[in-house]
Amino acid sequence: MSEKTTQPRILAVDDSRVMRLAMRKILGKEYDVVEAEHGEDAWTLLINDSSIQVLFTDLSMPYLDGYALLDRMRASDNPHLQNMPVIIITGKDDDDEAKQQAIDHGASDFISKPFESIQLLARAKAHVSFQQTSTKLTSTQEKLERQAAVDEVTGLAGQRYFCKASEENLAYASRHGGQYVLLRMDLDNFDHIFIKNGKKAADAILKTIGTQLLTIVRKEDMLARVGLAKFAMLLRDTPMSQAKELAKRITTEISNLRFKLNGDAEINISLSFGIYEPDIANESNFALQLVAVEEYLQQAAQKEGNHYVAYSSVAEISAEQTNLETALNHIEHNETEILTNQIQGLAKRVFPLLEFIAKHFGDEAMDLVAKLKSKILS
Repeated sequence: MSEKTTQPRILAVDDSRVMRLAMRKILGKEYDVVEAEHGEDAWTLLINDSSIQVLFTDLSMPYLDGYALLDRMRASDNPHLQNMPVIIITGKDDDDEAKQQAIDHGASDFISKPFESIQLLARAKAHVSFQQTSTKLTSTQEKLERQAAVDEVTGLAGQRYFCKASEENLAYASRHGGQYVLLRMDLDNFDHIFIKNGKKAADAILKTIGTQLLTIVRKEDMLARVGLAKFAMLLRDTPMSQAKELAKRITTEISNLRFKLNGDAEINISLSFGIYEPDIANESNFALQLVAVEEYLQQAAQKEGNHYVAYSSVAEISAEQTNLETALNHIEHNETEILTNQIQGLAKRVFPLLEFIAKHFGDEAMDLVAKLKSKILS
């Protein structure tokens, strides 16, 4: 392989063979110079050779002039062509108006004929260096975006991707109808495990848990790691009852895992869940939905392991349709907010039972129930 194949590549475009040879002679020692006689040939080279870093071009050429070539490059879907430095070679007939027109079409710089060797080399070095720096920055940005989209430890989605995709899901559901449940899950006291056993051991646990979660959560749902030991899920078109069952299943599956770290006895991981069903018709801010589910997660975490707190802001089933068994289940799981607007309806259903029980305890009990009934139902 020749040395030139490793050199930065420059495209020289001019309908004058003498000018092209002059550029090749001056630049050829430091750059791999390719030539084109007019804009159409240059365009063919540009779209087929991504290694070209800088373009020197005349304005007046047959078939496709410099202005039209600039227009094609700047209108291209290819970011490389959109941002490539283009140095216009101006002649004595090119006035300030022509230069301004070239700038308007996307020119990066100018050099006048006849050019000096030092000037041409200086322009080439400056713009090749700029292009190489821009390419590195773009590559770094793309790498960071990929890292943000996918968590390297668990292989799950990252926080930025989760929030962006969830906002898009919210917008779609708002326009076309739909529903989802947000679920936040924390591994309890994981910071202590991290401090005691180190990052390598902590990452091994997180990787195992991430793999386990992927086998439990549906493919159509979103699952992400959003912190050290924090996970988030968006469960599409899922009733609250199924979201609770999922939390229970995850708890069972993760609790059955055992981890042996640094020669210590095996440990197992406990979990806390916050589960929230937003009323999409009236809650259009996803950030506020995250705040809400975080509040329920913190309530669950205070119960010290393997608990969830769930709440739905969707219009609840009327009290007449809510049976006492369901109400007791809500109370057992600290979901009393759901019952706030149903107290009178539930009371109407429960007082016949209370009156029946009070009869077996005499007049005093009957009077107490009567007073309570009067106060609540009046």
